[in-house]
Amino acid sequence: MISEVMKNKRLLFNLFLIFIIAPMLVGYSMYTLDQNGFFQIQKIDIVLKTHADQKSYAREYIQRLDAQFQKFNGQSLWSFSLQNISEVLRQQKWIKDFRISRSWPSSLEVQIEAFEISLLLTDSQKLNVGLMRPVTVDGDILPEIDSRQAPSKALLKGDIFLKNLEKRKQAIDLLKSLPADGKMGVNSLSEINYNPKEGFWISMIQSDLKVKLGEDQFAMKSARVSQVMDYLEKKNLKARVIDANLSKKVLVRLQQTP
Repeated sequence: MISEVMKNKRLLFNLFLIFIIAPMLVGYSMYTLDQNGFFQIQKIDIVLKTHADQKSYAREYIQRLDAQFQKFNGQSLWSFSLQNISEVLRQQKWIKDFRISRSWPSSLEVQIEAFEISLLLTDSQKLNVGLMRPVTVDGDILPEIDSRQAPSKALLKGDIFLKNLEKRKQAIDLLKSLPADGKMGVNSLSEINYNPKEGFWISMIQSDLKVKLGEDQFAMKSARVSQVMDYLEKKNLKARVIDANLSKKVLVRLQQTP
């Protein structure tokens, strides 16, 4: 009987050590380490998630984030509120989603998903000094970046695109209506412009061709233009302007031969 009582006491004592004393010792050790600066934030790692051909455009934005994050260095990772990082990230229009995690003992990891870029907004003056403003798939305009870091996207030119979100969204719809490849493919597109009288018109990369598409039905009109371009190529003719903004026909103005 006495032996059984001693066993129970020993068990209770062991449980007391495991569940009370041990956590207290661990907590005190952590507190002491924290007070001695062991958990001070030394770096904040930013991991960018986006398409491979669009990673370069976010480089300047990440550098700006790094500068903003400097104020958090030296703070205790143990007591640091991740909300401080979240508030900074939510102000960045180029960030679609993010995830923040502690990386013990002295760093943070910020995983960022960037918005995809559809177009590059610019004008002649900005272009001369190598500056562009990326436009997201939602039509939002991002801060200026160096043109050397811009993704390979068509240029959006015209003051109306800077001021009018709906026109930017229409330009993006136009872009989506084009095929991926071919003479009227997205990769062949150089610029998108807008004229109140003529509507939207585009320029192609490998020629001086100007294609008028009007205000709507971009997919149907671009298909017509593609057929016309195939015909012109067979006849060895070069167009200067193709006007698809007509009800049932396409008007072609040929380049003048010297």
